[in-house]
Amino acid sequence: MDHQHHIPGHVTSEQFNQMLVSPEAFAARPEALSEQLFIERSLTENRFWLRIMKEHAFFLGEGFNRNDKPLIQQADRFYHFFEEQEKKAYQIAPNADLIRRFNEESIELVHGFRNFKRNLLILIVNCKIHGFNFPLLVDHIAREAEYFMRTLKKFNKGILDPIQDAIISENVFWLKIMMEHSRFIASLLDQSERNLVNTARKFGDDFETLLNQARDVESMLYRKQPTYPIIGKMNKDSESATEELREFKKTGLELIKSCQIRNVIDPLLADHVVREAGHFLFMIKMLEERLETKKREEQQ
Repeated sequence: MDHQHHIPGHVTSEQFNQMLVSPEAFAARPEALSEQLFIERSLTENRFWLRIMKEHAFFLGEGFNRNDKPLIQQADRFYHFFEEQEKKAYQIAPNADLIRRFNEESIELVHGFRNFKRNLLILIVNCKIHGFNFPLLVDHIAREAEYFMRTLKKFNKGILDPIQDAIISENVFWLKIMMEHSRFIASLLDQSERNLVNTARKFGDDFETLLNQARDVESMLYRKQPTYPIIGKMNKDSESATEELREFKKTGLELIKSCQIRNVIDPLLADHVVREAGHFLFMIKMLEERLETKKREEQQ
């Protein structure tokens, strides 16, 4: 009998010999970021996230106790800093060196805001200050600042995460964001809006399930040998769920703007979460394109 013959569903001798080697040794390496893509992605992320950071400063300021004037003033300063940086993001020439420096400026500004948020959270959970900024909301927006910084730092290094790792990390990050959006909406709607509250809670539960599934995939496959079919399905599941949630958010925004539902949601906040769902869908589409390209390259 030929022991080298591969029986479907069984380990080959070559695979068997690799069983005691670290699976991380077979992981894909970071991919180079072309200059053109560096410029395009840097501008896209800056233009999106600088506006988001500006609005975070506004929401924090609105949620402080009116007696905490230094905190209100600091939030207002951040608002204006981000407003100015956002304007620059639309004026800057598409030059790699200029954009690399601009990214560094954004990183420095966001780092200070991230520290403000994290220290604010400690004060809130220790009951040192009061107001209407939920601790989880402050943690939520601090994580978004950290994500923005990580993204720009990778761009400035000229790298993209391998496609498998990128899909895993983006889904783990964004699914948690979508889950929390759903639950924030449920808590800010008047509880007499029973159908909408229940729908928002259901979205929260659905995204929690997807998040836990993504974390399982992260535990199994992050920074290990590529396993594309599972990764592709995870991305598709996230896309379908996020499209549904975005439509719910859009409907809610219109109902809020036309005063048809009872709530304490600022229309700007409602629009803010619609845009974040849209950005997740943008990321999913971009990752899908990279995944298909990678599959074609490996088949050649």
